Amino acid sequence: MRGDRTPFRNGFTLIELLIVVAIIAILAAIAIPNFLEAQVRAKVSRVRGELRTIAIALEAYAADWNEHPLNDGFYNVLPIELTTPVSYITSSKLIDPFCSGLARSRYYGELVREYTYTRPVTVAEWLLHYQLRRSPPIEAIDGFNPNVFKKYGQWRLVSNGPDQVYSDPNYVFGREPVADPYGVIRGADTPYDSTNGTVSGGNILRTQLSPEGKIGWP
Repeated sequence: MRGDRTPFRNGFTLIELLIVVAIIAILAAIAIPNFLEAQVRAKVSRVRGELRTIAIALEAYAADWNEHPLNDGFYNVLPIELTTPVSYITSSKLIDPFCSGLARSRYYGELVREYTYTRPVTVAEWLLHYQLRRSPPIEAIDGFNPNVFKKYGQWRLVSNGPDQVYSDPNYVFGREPVADPYGVIRGADTPYDSTNGTVSGGNILRTQLSPEGKIGWP
């Protein structure tokens, strides 16, 4: 019967649909950057926590063996001594969350994704460690990178930071461009500062002398 029929209802108009889509787009434009920044801040907190854990392990090792562990050869990652024969840390293969999955080396593979550990040495120590294939990079040798012990103390830990770059070849140290014949990478010592922007340049650093990675010299 006519009285039993469902009354006809109009659908949404094109204008109404466009307005809804526009509102969703505006909300997404506001929410997505905030979400990404929150992710970066969470990763920064994670990195600082892991570097603190590594620092405790390094000092515990030094308390037992009267010296900090050597560099792991050319890989420049956390030394195996932190996990064997005594386990000072759960794993020495800690991945830097700010090292892109594309950041690989055909020689070192996944090793380039791990945190960087550097133990400064004198030239004489470097020659001895070189024979053991446990030598640090040139930037950690006191004869090539002057006052390196005043900069770092006995060790330095590095995360690439939110910009995912270890060092900037165009970095300017003071007013002088870095063009060191020995390959000293001072740009790697630029500390990340979130006040310059959540995704800004610089590395997340921790040294024996400074939890914030502040370089003691010059």
